Amino acid sequence: MRLPCLPCRLVFECVVYVLCVAATVTAHPQAATQGAWTWIRGTDIIPNGGNGAITGVYGTLGTPAPANNPSGRSLSATWIDSSGDFWLFGGISISGLTTYELNDLWEFDSTTNQWTWQGGSNTLPCIASQATATSCGDAGVYGTRGVPAPGNNPGGRSSPTSWVDRQGNFWLFGGLGYDSAGKLGALDDLWEFDPTTKMWTWMGGGATLPANTCTAVFGVQGVSAATNYPGALIFNDAWTDLVGNVWLFAGRGCDADGKVGWSNVLWKFDASSHQWTWVSGNSTFGSVLSPPAIYGTQGIPAPGNIPGGRIAAANWIDKQGRLWLFGGEGYDSSGDSGFLNDVWVYDLGAGEWTWIAGDQQMVCPVNSNQNCGNVGIYGVMGVPSPSNLPGSRSQSVFWTDHDGNFWLYSGWGFNADSIPNAGSTDLWKFNPNSQEWTWMDGSEYGDPLAVYGTQGVTSAENSPGPMNDGFGWIDANNNLWLFDGSGVDATGAGGFLNDLWVYNPNWTPPPPADFSVAVTPVSLTIMAGQSGTASLTVTPSSGFSSTVNFGCSGLPAGVTCSFSPSTITPSTSTAFTTVTLQAATSGALSPPSPLGSNPFLPAVALAASMVGLGFRRLRHCSFLFPLAICTAGTILLSACDNSNYHGSAAQPVTATITLTATSGTLQHSTKLSLTVN
Repeated sequence: MRLPCLPCRLVFECVVYVLCVAATVTAHPQAATQGAWTWIRGTDIIPNGGNGAITGVYGTLGTPAPANNPSGRSLSATWIDSSGDFWLFGGISISGLTTYELNDLWEFDSTTNQWTWQGGSNTLPCIASQATATSCGDAGVYGTRGVPAPGNNPGGRSSPTSWVDRQGNFWLFGGLGYDSAGKLGALDDLWEFDPTTKMWTWMGGGATLPANTCTAVFGVQGVSAATNYPGALIFNDAWTDLVGNVWLFAGRGCDADGKVGWSNVLWKFDASSHQWTWVSGNSTFGSVLSPPAIYGTQGIPAPGNIPGGRIAAANWIDKQGRLWLFGGEGYDSSGDSGFLNDVWVYDLGAGEWTWIAGDQQMVCPVNSNQNCGNVGIYGVMGVPSPSNLPGSRSQSVFWTDHDGNFWLYSGWGFNADSIPNAGSTDLWKFNPNSQEWTWMDGSEYGDPLAVYGTQGVTSAENSPGPMNDGFGWIDANNNLWLFDGSGVDATGAGGFLNDLWVYNPNWTPPPPADFSVAVTPVSLTIMAGQSGTASLTVTPSSGFSSTVNFGCSGLPAGVTCSFSPSTITPSTSTAFTTVTLQAATSGALSPPSPLGSNPFLPAVALAASMVGLGFRRLRHCSFLFPLAICTAGTILLSACDNSNYHGSAAQPVTATITLTATSGTLQHSTKLSLTVN
């Protein structure tokens, strides 16, 4: 006997109401976190709680090998060759109470992830005259000026300036290190390295430390000359322009009066003539250690604008050939010293500096004009803003990507805290077109340690940790590479590291481990008192490899369900189980009741529907009554003309079986149509 259905209007109103409610429920998807670090090579723990040295594995000279790795170090010279390989020379290391100025040369191939020792000493050097010294290093072998030779090699050093010319040769200038006599001091020597012949050439400057450490010769501003020379410099910044000339912001050096201080002089090195030109800045410091900055009006170039003297700033060159400078440790407009966060650009054609962003005065501790600086303004991660600004800092790691954006990581100075420290793990991007900073990754506060994760595996949790004096470059795929300098290891111990990292700015988290299920065939017909089988397939995704359990629901009375095997554990490929449906004799079969065991449910639902229709125009019940109508109507619809109900066990029984696969909180199902004759 069929139950009478409500008028179609009830069904229509129910459907319309459900659709209206569904239309008001909107999803608010969250943007996936982009960008993540991968630990590629190197050591994650410094020996002896940070007091030891991470020793190098040199292997065979000129031969790459998976085990090769430079020792832990900081303040090295670096280059990128035309093949995209990363080159590393020298730097400072430490073992116990002794510091070492290194002169070894390394090449890293990012396609094979292997290091090659290409030259220099493979031991921590201490010559006889340094036996009782607290600092050691190999003396330089200069040979004849201008003549390459296999035996030539710069002395061990840290904080030199380096660049690559248009022919692919590497250049090395100055730094703190050892001369030909094995004496330690500020160097003014100039070297060229040919990566094809693997030979060094001494190109200029002195082979020994001068009696007077200040050897700068400025000449006439704007006029190149063979006698011009920047002199001994440490912690300076260099750019290579679009035609191959080198521009150098002096750093710690000498003025024309022989005074040592923090210079704001911009030098140019002509790639063809190999002559220096004093371009801008103060040739004398006067009565102070550094001339103060002249900021002018923000965004407006002017002949009188000039950054203050500084060391260890970050720098890059844009696609228009303009020179950009950020931060460093130096002097602001009031003559206070500390950590800077100002952004400058120098136009080579106009010969003028422009103050673009950042603070022209630092906040200083009470009764002190040192360790001054300004905290960062981070905004929302991933969102550029004119108000965003990194905290004042020096010795950061920096890159320029293929789109011309400038990237900045960590450094020594200020983050969101008002106390200078070894830096946070913050990663920034600066767009020179919009002149806006974006906080891209990491923490705005000081972090206690690095998070290495698993070597070679990218994770949003990974972090190189706070560091300074690291070295960065960019590969052909716009990934950022970082060779650690002075930082912290996985235990929080500080020291000189040799770990190598890569940051993929477009990385997104992989989907969580999961699986899917399917049944074959999708319909099954069996005779009463017999059984039938189907194959249930479990397909893993995103590394799923957990145990899966199975179950059935929607079975008619007299039909049982079983699985063989009862559990499976897929790994890298699909796994299968066989589901068996066993039917009882025809007298014991009956379809599942569409209304459950309550015979009064249709009458109750019908009454509720009628009441809802009778009062649907009441103003104060405009929401509740349509909901009641919809609910009751849905129940009645399920009872209307039930095609599965035959009123007799002798008739064929049909049902839709739900096959469920469960693993922890994950659950998926598929449908199997069953007919029992």
